[in-house]
This record gives sequence, C-alpha cells and structure tokens, in this order.
Amino acid sequence: MKNIKQPLVSIIIPLYVICDRFFSDLKHFDKIKYSNYEILVICDKKIKLPNIQHLRLIITGLKQTGPAEKRDIGLKQAKGTICAFIDDDAYPNPLWIKTAMRHFVRNKDVIAVGGPGVTPPDDGRMAQLGGLVYTSAYTSGQLKMRFVSMGERTRVVEDWPAYNLFIRTDMMKKVGGWGSTFYGGEDTYICSKMLKYGRMIYDPRVIVYHHRRPLFFPHMKQIFNVGMHRGYFFKRYPETSRYALYLLPTTLTVGFWTLFILSLFNPITLGLFLLTFGIFFGIALSTVLNRKDPFGTILASLGIIMTHMAYGVGFIKGLLTEKLLR
Repeated sequence: MKNIKQPLVSIIIPLYVICDRFFSDLKHFDKIKYSNYEILVICDKKIKLPNIQHLRLIITGLKQTGPAEKRDIGLKQAKGTICAFIDDDAYPNPLWIKTAMRHFVRNKDVIAVGGPGVTPPDDGRMAQLGGLVYTSAYTSGQLKMRFVSMGERTRVVEDWPAYNLFIRTDMMKKVGGWGSTFYGGEDTYICSKMLKYGRMIYDPRVIVYHHRRPLFFPHMKQIFNVGMHRGYFFKRYPETSRYALYLLPTTLTVGFWTLFILSLFNPITLGLFLLTFGIFFGIALSTVLNRKDPFGTILASLGIIMTHMAYGVGFIKGLLTEKLLR
C-alpha cells in the first residue's frame, strides 16, 4: 500500500543513446528510498528493459526526437504531481527524491528544485579528468555548484540543467511543457518560461551521478554545443542568459587568438602571448593540482584552457546564428 503522505513523482528519462551503460545505470533506480514513484523511459523504438519496479517504456514511434521532445511526450503520460527529469547518462542518489520533495511539501511557492550532477566514481580516467575540469573554479566559476555538491546551503536560482531537475507537473503544463526542439539549452528555455510563477531552489543534497565525456575531443564537442546554445540564448532570452559571466570565455578566446596571430609577426607580441598562456595555464593548474597525479594535473589544466576555447568559439557561432532549431 502506497504512503498517502508521499506525492507521486514521475521520473522522466529521455533515452537518446541506447547502450549497455544505460541499462546498468537503470539498476540504481531500484535503490531509491521513496515509495511512490514511476519511471518513464521515452524512446523512439521498442527496447527490452530490465525488470525494475515502477518502470515502463513509452515509444514515440518517431525518428531522432530530441530530449526536450521526448520529455514532452513523457509529460503527457506522467501521473505524478511532480516530474523528476534526469538524463539517460545519469543515475540518482538513493535519497534523491526524498530530499527534493521536502521543498515542494513545505513551500507551495517552490515550482522547481535542482541539484548537482557529480562525476560517478566508476567513470574512466579520461572521463574523471573531464569531470575535474568542470569542477574547477577557473572553468565554471559560480556555476561550479552544478557539478559538485557544495555544503548544505540551499539557494534560489534562475536556471538549472535538465539532468537533475524536479518541476511541478501543473507548472509544466501551464507553460506549455518544454516546447522546443533544442538539444542543449532546452532547460534554459523552460526556466525562462517559469520564473515569473515562483521560486526555483538549488539543493546540494539532491544528487545525481552524471557520466562525463572523456577528454579531449568528446568533451570539447559537448562544450562547443553548450557554448553555441548559450550564445544564442544570450541574445534571445536575456532574462536568464544575459550575464557578463557568460561572455568571459569568449573574451578570453578572442584575446588569446588575437595575440597568437600577432605573435607570428612580432617578437614582442610573441613574448606577451607566451606570458599570457603561462598565466592561464598556471591559474588552471592551481585549481586542479594533485601532487599524486602530476600527469593528470597537466591534462586537466590543458583541458580547462581548451574548454574555454571551445565554449568561446561555440558562443560566437550562437550569437551569429539567426535561428537555432536544435
């Protein structure tokens, strides 16, 4: 018999990449310490799911639908009063739902709750280094809290990633669901639609384990996509995306490459370029220094610099894109 004091939570997983790791991650959902929930896996085709309680498959019957589109399909099938969104490359901490639900039960003006997506302990070495890059203050600044659980203090936020986001179901329907085909940045879009209706809370204890892209190319590709969407949203949705912080990587990228090009023709500028690179590298190294793994420290430091470059170039492309469809 279900606990009547526990609201039903609909966990919605948009399945985009079908792989063995996804099926392995699904087993972690059986460890959730909350009794009243359902798990909806949204996939474009029929697949065989493991025997896990509360789990059901929803087939779109379409081809290559994006995460936002799949979440909207799941929303129509959801029976819960709260929708818990998580990516297909993530799995929850056992107390994930229980911790998030406290905010909804105690505060009626809370419309959404988000938490960090931390690097799983069993990720490979290069993926761990990719996670280390994200958790560097030089990479993420005040957004570091998206990638690591920082203390116990909750705070109000205006934007949160969809890999770990709880939203009231009635609010989702009120704003028309995700309502986009964006693949990357779709979370910023829905947050911009909800802001005027209530508070969005960040709780560092609402934890999911989010697999990282390994350094270097897969990580850079993901960062470029993030930067492109952020650049597009910077001009399109100023209420959640027009912050000076988002311009910093682009400014650094333009300045860095300007110095590099000038250094090809001027020895003095070459010295300035090398000094600038040395400063960047030194700062990056200081934020990820691990005396027990000097080679990993060097790789992560280079990864931090390359992350800023990939983001900066992507941001510029987003600014110049007239209409971004995905």
